[in-house]
Amino acid sequence: MATANETIWKFFQHDFECGLIQDIRIRKGQKIPGKPRENVYAIIEYAHTNSLPRSLRVASKKKSIIGGNKVRIYKAGTRTMVFVRPQKRR
Repeated sequence: MATANETIWKFFQHDFECGLIQDIRIRKGQKIPGKPRENVYAIIEYAHTNSLPRSLRVASKKKSIIGGNKVRIYKAGTRTMVFVRPQKRR
């Protein structure tokens, strides 16, 4: 069975030819209330700057499914966040 890094590498570098990947780092974020899944994300570092638009194009065509899971693809530094509204106290 392939590791998460191998699966991500195959998706971006082999399946969609986004470009040469230098590094993949998988991290675990804070649990999001009301969501059943863990908040896991990957940081992908490409060797060339033209690889980024290619990977964003995959996301725009709604083909970003890795290992049977839909994933979101964002450019680093775009400050994309998940906002959680505070629950009302009773």
